Formats: sequence, C-alpha cells, structure tokens
Amino acid sequence: MKSYFVIILLHGISIVSCFDRFLNEEERKVPNRIKRLNVKNGEFTNRIVFTTTREDDPSIWFNEKYPQYEYIGQFWIGNTKYITAQIRQKKTKEALSTLREDSNVKALRQSPEISWVEQEKAYVRKARTVDTEWPNLWYLNGDISPTMKVDKAWAAGYSGKGITIAVLDDGLQTDHPDLAVNIDTANNRDIYDNDYDPNPTNGSSHGTEVSGLIGAVKDNSICVVGVAFKSTLIGIRILGALGISDSDEAQALTHYISKVDIYSNSWGPDDGIGFNGPKSITKAALQNGVTYGRNGKGVIYIWAAGNGGTTDNCNADGYVNSIYTVAITSVQIGQNAWYAEVCAPVLAAAYGGSKSDKFLTTTTTPSGCKNKGVEGTSYAAPIASGIVALTLEANPNLTWRDIQHLIVLTSNRNGFNDTYDNWSINGAKKEFNQVLGFGLMDAEGMISYGKNWVPVPIQQTCTLSKRSPSLNTTTAVYDSITVTSRDCSSINYLEHVVVDITFSYSSLRGSTQLYLISPSGTISHLLHYRYQDEEDTSAAGNQTWAFMSVHFWKENPTGTWYLEIHSYLNTVTVTLNSWSLKFYGTSTDPWPSVGQTSSASAKITTEPKTQSTTVGKTTKPTPKSTTLVLTTKDATGSIAYTYNTNVPMIAGIVGAFIAIIALVGAVFATYALIKNIKKLDTKKQRKYKIPNVYNRKEIQAVTQLYGFSH
Repeated sequence: MKSYFVIILLHGISIVSCFDRFLNEEERKVPNRIKRLNVKNGEFTNRIVFTTTREDDPSIWFNEKYPQYEYIGQFWIGNTKYITAQIRQKKTKEALSTLREDSNVKALRQSPEISWVEQEKAYVRKARTVDTEWPNLWYLNGDISPTMKVDKAWAAGYSGKGITIAVLDDGLQTDHPDLAVNIDTANNRDIYDNDYDPNPTNGSSHGTEVSGLIGAVKDNSICVVGVAFKSTLIGIRILGALGISDSDEAQALTHYISKVDIYSNSWGPDDGIGFNGPKSITKAALQNGVTYGRNGKGVIYIWAAGNGGTTDNCNADGYVNSIYTVAITSVQIGQNAWYAEVCAPVLAAAYGGSKSDKFLTTTTTPSGCKNKGVEGTSYAAPIASGIVALTLEANPNLTWRDIQHLIVLTSNRNGFNDTYDNWSINGAKKEFNQVLGFGLMDAEGMISYGKNWVPVPIQQTCTLSKRSPSLNTTTAVYDSITVTSRDCSSINYLEHVVVDITFSYSSLRGSTQLYLISPSGTISHLLHYRYQDEEDTSAAGNQTWAFMSVHFWKENPTGTWYLEIHSYLNTVTVTLNSWSLKFYGTSTDPWPSVGQTSSASAKITTEPKTQSTTVGKTTKPTPKSTTLVLTTKDATGSIAYTYNTNVPMIAGIVGAFIAIIALVGAVFATYALIKNIKKLDTKKQRKYKIPNVYNRKEIQAVTQLYGFSH
C-alpha cells in the first residue's frame, strides 16, 4: 500500500495526463451531449432537430451554410425526414444555457429552407426495477397457481421462433452465453452513444436482465429459459445518466421497423411526481409504428406500467397511457405486487417478482445469472413480450389491435386480490380491476384464440365537444356529457376512452383526484391522491393532460358520462376548467363468436361471422349459425358445454314468448326511467359518490369503494 502511494506521488503528472486522456476517450463515446452528471428533467441540450424543404444531402450543405452547427445524422418517421445537429459552442455568440433556448436556434427558425426546428431537451428516463436455475423459475415451471400457462404453450410447440423483439434499455451484453445465440448482432443499435454497439457500461445490467426473461436459450445448461426462447433479440441502448431526447426516443422506437415485431420497454419517467410523456416526434413514431410496422399490421409496443405503488398513478405517464402501447403491471402470489400502481390504462398483469414472496431469476452482466432483487414491472413487461411473441408465432397476421383485444379477452382475475379496491364488472360483463386491468395474462388462451382469430373491425373514433364548466371545490364536484346515438353512430363497442382535462389547484397538485363514470355505471380511477406530487408542487397552478382508460372495453358509449373531480385535502381548492371525451372503438362486435363470460374460456370451433364497418354508418351483418364450446373446470376436471346460437328453428318457438316479455319489460323500463330522472335531478340523491380512497398518514388503499349499483 505504501509503495502504491509513492508511485502516485512520483508519477502525479503522468496520472493527470492519463486521466485527461481518459476524459477525452469518454467524450468521444458520447459526442452529442452536454456533459453533466446531474441532469434536470426538461433542460436544454446542445443538440437540435429539424426538417427542411431541401432534398439534397444535408451532410454536404448544412455545416457549410450554418457553421455554428455540426451535422450529426438523419432518420425517417413515416414520410418525414428529421435531421439532427450539434451546436458548436465556440461558434455561438453566448454561453450555452440549459434554461433557455439558444439564440442561434431562434435565428435558424427564420431561414426559409428550414421547415421546423427545435432545440432538444434532456428527459430523465429510468429503468423500472424495484436452466441451471429451472427449479427457481416458479413463474414458468408450474410451482405456483395460477400460472400464465406458458408451459402449455411450449408443449403445443410454440417457442417464439421467427419473431423479432427489440429491447430498449441500458444495454445488452451481446456475448452472454445464455443469450448470444438469439441476438441479431447485425442490427443492434446504441442510440445513447450514437453507434452500433449496445453493450452496457460497467454496472449496467438491467437490459441484459430484461432480455433473459424474453429470449434466454432453452436446455443449454446455462442459467434460465426465456418465455420466447427461440425468438430473435435486438439490443437498443437508450438509457444513461445524461438523459434522453425526443429524437433519441423516436429513433429507438422505429429502429429496424421493417423487421421488428415487438418493442419491449421497461423504462419511463420518474415514479410519483409530475405529468410526463412522449414529445411530438416520439408521438409521431408510435403512431407510425402501429400504422406501417409489420407491413401495415402494426408493431406491438409493450410498456412497463411503473413501480410507484400507492404513491403514483400510471395515467400521469404518457407512454403508458398511449392507445398505441400495451401497459403491463405486476402481480405477486395471490395479489397485486406491492409496487403496482393504480392504472386505468393497464391491460393486464404478469408475474414480476416481489420481495414480499419470491424474486424472479434471469441473466445478468457480466455473463451471469441473478435471482436476488429481481422485482418490478420492468420484469413483468418482458414476460408479456414473450407471451405476445408466442401468439404472433401462432398467427403472424394479427394486428396491434388484435393483440390488445386478445389480452383483454383471455386475461382473468384468477383469484387475485387487490389491496387498493375491489374487482368490478363493466357494462360488457368483463371483470376488471383499477390496478391489475383485466387480470393475469394467459399464454395458452391467447394462442388458442389467436391462431384462428378474425381481424377486429376498422378502428372508429368519435370526439365530443369540449365543455368548460369551471367548477371548483374543496371536496367533490362533477360534470356530465350526454352522448346520443347520433353523436357517435360509428361506435357501438368501445376500446380506449381518452379524456382531455384541464384542471387547476390552489396548491399541492397531488391532492387532485379524478373519476370517470360511464353510462353503464363503470367507474374508472383516472387519477388518485399522489403525495409525492403534492409535496413537489406547493404553489398554485393548472394542468392539462389526456387521461386514458381501458376499463370501458366493449361497452356502448351512448348515454350520460360523469367526470368527478375531488380534492383530497379540504384546504386545497381544485377546479375543473374544461374536459372533452374521445372514444375509440368499432361499429360491429369485435368478438362476434366469443361467449361473454369471466369465469370460462371459450374455444371457437367454427369460423366466426364476418363484420363490415363504414365510417359514420353501421352495416348489419347477416346472422350466421355459430357454435361455441365453453370450458369450465371443477374438482372433477374439465366439463365442456356446447351452445348453438342463431338457429332459425328456435326463432319460431320463442317468438311469442319474447313478445310477452318485451311488453312487461317496457312497463317496468318506463317506471325505472322516470324514477332515475328524478334521482339525477337532485345531487343529494346520487348513489355513486366516490369517497377518498387513501389514508394520508399510512398511504394505504382502502379496500372498499362505494360505486354505482347495477
């Protein structure tokens, strides 16, 4: 030890020189970023992104004409070419600020050949983490119940072969012995360092861990097996200490889009504070991906829902609440994982590991295997990616919306409890949960339905006019929008519901709570009390945000919708300034031959009837005879029940009986309608007032919520 210090003293100059060279090496690795260790979310960088009216190569003319910039590269999103460049600080008239836009960018905006330009900002994005190992793969090997039935999918011969999955993360060890065979090294990408080597820096293993859950090799006597163990993996490195820009995200989400089937994302904004999501180019990239990816069928964007637990709500995450992404949360044994967020956009759950019972096991760096501390939606999302890969192998023609419908259809409660709220049944008789979506994913069910699936009808949209009620309260207040059949005639079956809301608060934004109630009485918790966001925003302000919910899936939108705004603290005034509804769905039934039940799985034994949709009109299909086999399990095993519907002979027999029932029903319906109108006339008579659901001291969910009584 003494000799070590002597060497340092004698060769101090050499060490300083070497350290300078080391810094220069590091700067060459990250050439396009301002070098700061503590990046603040949304601060300006030294990079710009722009579009131009010129068609010639910008690498030739841009630097010469605009010497204060250095050309970096270009990329396409759909039919739009984006060009990135770096501000040369020595050429600028002022020191580069992280707080305001550079004056040179303002001048560039005036150039007639520059169509659009933006100085990029850095955004903090974080990984979502809170075969020798086969005995430890409890989430795959059948050791626990219920299972995700991945083993049954394998037994049926599905392995993910032919499906390409891009893993966007902090890197991927390309020579890991349990992954290397499945990695497409020719098409890897490092967006963060602007090269083609996605291998992580020392200490970064999250992306390698995520990749193992998807595509670790089976039966090679090394570590683990991935859900889609014969799929092809592509590593895309985007995460690092210096943050990530809008154009970086967009390039990552469209990299090699001609061949990628699934983009697996286990990252996002900070948990618990603020409202953050994709910016303009990334939004365009997501839409481009589902429109043109997979030869027009759309790529599948899987997204981890977040690990904020009861202190966060995933609807404040614009990546998770996009209609183009599949939000996945986590379960632990018997209930929602302790870190799972309240999440109206989440479609389903997968096992994600938990310190409360069992961690997952996966690959790690360098060339290792890890079974300690593996927990989080970061790990549930890649398992979901693997299940989707198995489904796409069974039917490569499935569209991005087909996949979402299959997840909703086949995911089930499976006995899971929820520490936040009770399970509910929506107006389409589908059981759902405020945390777990439609329940645990079912690989066998998705393949069973998916391999003979008829594509869902064309997506229809309907936007209702914005209301500006300007209602304020320190407790709770509500407003309503009534949708007539004429307003949204093209939608009879909902998929996503998006609510654009502007609200203001006298202080402590996190105390704002928002609830949407459909005409069927389904309650969706769009936003709940977030104490971290409350502490972060002590001043008054206003917020505009698009909230999304999948809880109304397959409901009819016709009727009165209520939006309730609550203040968790009676010292804080919250105001509902404006809101509007946008519906996404179909005119005709997207599951025309599927029995509607939560407790049984349906197997289609005949080809489903076809549906056709015209925007603004509903074209009724010709009824066909459809046979379903509904299978339920009891202590004695599986019992099959066969139902035959739309048989012409039945109509004549039951016609008279139906007429009598209809007459009696009309009398009771009229009475009920008059009674309900009287109830809605008086606010005090409303039976669906929603109480606050959190104990401020303990930050725990109340397990019972009073809702609409059907």
